[in-house]
Amino acid sequence: MALEMETEYKILNLYRTKQYDACNQLLDTMQGTDNRMLEFIRMRVLTILAKVAGDGYEEVGYGAQRDELVTTAVAKTPRPGTTFHRPQAKTAGFTATTRAMATTSARRQTGTASSRTLHTAARASRAATATAGASRASTAAGGALGAGAVLPLTLTMLNTQDQLFHAAGKTLFEYTFYCEGDVRKALEIAMQATKIDTHPDWWWDYSKAKCYNALGMHRTAEESLRQALKKNKHIAVYLRLVAMYVELNQPLSALEVCKQGLTIFHDDTALTLEQARIHDEMDNSALAVQDYRRVALEDPTNMEATAYIALFNFYNDQPEIALRYYRRLLATCPPGAEIYNNLGLCCLHCNQWDLTLPCFRQALYFSTNPTIRADVWFNISHVALSTGDLQLARRCLQLSLVMSSEHESARKALRAIDAHLRNIK
Repeated sequence: MALEMETEYKILNLYRTKQYDACNQLLDTMQGTDNRMLEFIRMRVLTILAKVAGDGYEEVGYGAQRDELVTTAVAKTPRPGTTFHRPQAKTAGFTATTRAMATTSARRQTGTASSRTLHTAARASRAATATAGASRASTAAGGALGAGAVLPLTLTMLNTQDQLFHAAGKTLFEYTFYCEGDVRKALEIAMQATKIDTHPDWWWDYSKAKCYNALGMHRTAEESLRQALKKNKHIAVYLRLVAMYVELNQPLSALEVCKQGLTIFHDDTALTLEQARIHDEMDNSALAVQDYRRVALEDPTNMEATAYIALFNFYNDQPEIALRYYRRLLATCPPGAEIYNNLGLCCLHCNQWDLTLPCFRQALYFSTNPTIRADVWFNISHVALSTGDLQLARRCLQLSLVMSSEHESARKALRAIDAHLRNIK
């Protein structure tokens, strides 16, 4: 009995000190014991581990693939300026092709030589395929806990008549939604909790909206979120509304929600970031950079805002200012191939020849992706062309094609150099 009490104390201590992995391992040794407290601690630990493993699964997914058969889709031919699918005209020399290079490599587009090669880490903090679905969280939980982990099936331990059902309802809901991935069962728990409570909490309306959104019932989710806002003006509700409108391809409604939230949460970085990203997706780069500057003022360590401001200055013929921002990124963020690649391009356009090649050398040192190495060699060919060395430029382009045979810009440039050399001969 004393040994069992000592183990329970260790479990409670590990949970309170947020050592969830060790707590979960110790809970595995206590399987088979009929202890309701340990079961609920285990559910809570598994839920937290699922959230950590599925980093970013609740973020807004821009540019996500949409099913053409969805009945909740908006008009096929919306008015210009009201959708993400119809790009705007060029704004201040900052086109859609060049703006797209602010994203991660998963969303790269092939464009001109300079826009093809300037890859930034503007949104490395955001998940590339972020969705609100609970299936991804369940998959992440399975990967984090290992193949041999046994999830506690304790949903039958409490019924709706149990006096502890309402107190443990949030734990049951989050475990069912994030770990089991059973959205319908989680929605049933939320409905039962709201029926029992005479004054339901805003959290339940927010949770039901997550379930409705995962099931594709966006209008019902919108009603639940509006009800949650009437009870409590919480930042998470505004962010969920923005995510839903972005998924429905309604950027104007998402911007309106951001404005409403910013009137209550002044200069909130999360809402300002979402507003900047929406302007960015709509090719309103002038408005987007203003929002990113506000984010940089509130949070100087925000990598996305700093990288976007640097990119905007670079494509507006201000490489000296862009160089300052990239140096700040290098000082505040872990070094990477993208940052050194961008530094090399800025030094090249600033005519700082003594720093150009060392930056590209560091980019080659940190690059592990063949596509990124191909981009770096393509940039080095521009340095050779700037000095008039066609043979060196030709060798760099050949190395770029060796790294990535699908590098169209390098192939076109190599053909142009070969044609020029033949004309000289």
